[in-house]
Amino acid sequence: MTATTRDDHKRLAASHAASLVEDGMLLGLGSGTTAEQFVRAVGERVAMGLNVSGVASSERTARVAREVGLPLIAFTGPLDLAVDGADAIERGSLSAIKGLGGALTREKLIACSAQRFVLVGDDGKVVGCLAEVLPAIPVPVEVLAFGWQVTRSRLSALGEPVARVRGSALFETDNGNYILDLYQPDLSDPERLGALLAGLPGVVEHGLFLGMAVAAIVAGGSGIDVMSVASS
Repeated sequence: MTATTRDDHKRLAASHAASLVEDGMLLGLGSGTTAEQFVRAVGERVAMGLNVSGVASSERTARVAREVGLPLIAFTGPLDLAVDGADAIERGSLSAIKGLGGALTREKLIACSAQRFVLVGDDGKVVGCLAEVLPAIPVPVEVLAFGWQVTRSRLSALGEPVARVRGSALFETDNGNYILDLYQPDLSDPERLGALLAGLPGVVEHGLFLGMAVAAIVAGGSGIDVMSVASS
């Protein structure tokens, strides 16, 4: 699959997600390339008269929203619909790994505050279980800058934490924190890993989005596939 074809699939999924938006909605706007395509698709509808407002999960997403004329509001309460991309989506449960773009904490806050949280992406992001992404994809962990080396040491009991860098400096999130990418964690029980990560002092948030999405819209060579959470 060429990059151009993959980009086309992202746009197709994002456009389909934009069709879920109804007049008067308060939207949660995710971060990343596919989420930005969703923002642009909604912006096109705003230009045609759609009345909606959004909460952006990153400064980059906010810039895109302003560029396309999608009004932004302060994040003060519940949202009707949140749409975001993912780095991996587990078929059936729709649990996901997110955060390779670094906005996981704000993304999770928005997702938890939405009546409906929908994932979008190309079909290459879909896996049978999250453990299949190892070792290629880490679980991103946002940590306080204060004492981050101590937090990294604690995380080493759960995998191989690697400090994310940008250029010659540590990558800094919009919240002023750092990202430690946890490679080779035990993902046989994602809920257990998530609980262990959440309980570590210094950890702000982790990139395991478990049991949060109600649907995932993915696109590939055969078109759109709208996946719902499988019944237990």
